[in-house]
Amino acid sequence: MGSSQSVQTGFSQIAEALGDPVREAMVSALADGKALPAGELAAVAGISPQGASAHLQKLVDARVLSVWAQGRFRYYRIRDDDVAALIENLVDLAAKSTGRRRAMPAEQLRQSRTCYHHLAGQLGVLLSNALIRRRLVVIDGRDGRVTEQGLAWCRAEEIDFDPARQPHLRLCNDWTERVPHLAGPFANAVLARLVEMRGVAPHRIPRALRITDRGRAFFDRLGVQVPF
Repeated sequence: MGSSQSVQTGFSQIAEALGDPVREAMVSALADGKALPAGELAAVAGISPQGASAHLQKLVDARVLSVWAQGRFRYYRIRDDDVAALIENLVDLAAKSTGRRRAMPAEQLRQSRTCYHHLAGQLGVLLSNALIRRRLVVIDGRDGRVTEQGLAWCRAEEIDFDPARQPHLRLCNDWTERVPHLAGPFANAVLARLVEMRGVAPHRIPRALRITDRGRAFFDRLGVQVPF
């Protein structure tokens, strides 16, 4: 008998890393893009700090989390936008598979929130639609690029974006709006600028953002009237 060629792609390691309630709790605690030390993640998951070590290492080995040392502490975070999108999609898939409806979020989360390091919710979708409509970005499949017009817009709005980073952006499914918003380096840079200019500010609900008058002016310049 001839030997069969392996078609394994390696996703089984990721699935195994995520397929544990303790590790699921840890990853969920990092879903807003923040970095936390092992002790805090252990508390979130309801286990001892000593017991957290092996779980966190498994997530790092599977390239779900990244880690860096600062003094005697080791901080963990979601590795990148692709992993963050995977987690969001898995949450939706789990709700559909079990027949349970995902709990409806607070209105503030529906309106505007962070999704890893980019803008999501109604405000994120409004931003994405405006950028596509004005041809500041173009989408090809699930990825996209910033056009010359878009780069000029970045300069005008003082958005610190490096076009050498590829791909510039990608589509990320918005779990409250059920349509895509933009993720990736460009989308991250836009949110960073909105935060820097105080166009959006943290809400009392984790991950939720509120738009300020400066933020409304930013969207006005894009031809977008924010309805909330």
